[in-house]
Amino acid sequence: MSSRKVRGDAGEAAYAQFREADGCKVLPLSPSLPGADLCILDGFGHMEIVEVKTWDRPLNPDEIQKAMVKLLAHRDMMSGVWKRRTSVVIVHAVRDPDAVGTDGWDFIEVWRFP
Repeated sequence: MSSRKVRGDAGEAAYAQFREADGCKVLPLSPSLPGADLCILDGFGHMEIVEVKTWDRPLNPDEIQKAMVKLLAHRDMMSGVWKRRTSVVIVHAVRDPDAVGTDGWDFIEVWRFP
C-alpha cells in the first residue's frame, strides 16, 4: 500500500471520528463509490457526501473542480427528497500536531453545496 493511500485512509478515519463526536453517523463509501469517501448522516435528517483530500499541499482549483463534478454527479442520481436533504462537501485534512481534540488533524472545508 502506498504512503499516499495510508495517509488518505488516516485522514478519512480522523474526519469520520471527528464527525461522530458531533453525534453524526458516518458510513464509508470508498472504494465502492469513486470520488466520494464518506456518507454522513446527522440527527436532523440531513446527509452529506464527502470527499476527504489528505494532501501536504494546498488543493489547486483544477483538483477541486474535478472533485466537485464527481460529487455533484452522485447527488444528481438521488431522488428529489434525498437530493434536497443532501450536501456535497470537499474537506482538506491536514496533519497538525497543535490541533486540539482531533488527534493531530485539522479539517478545512474547501467547498460545500448547498
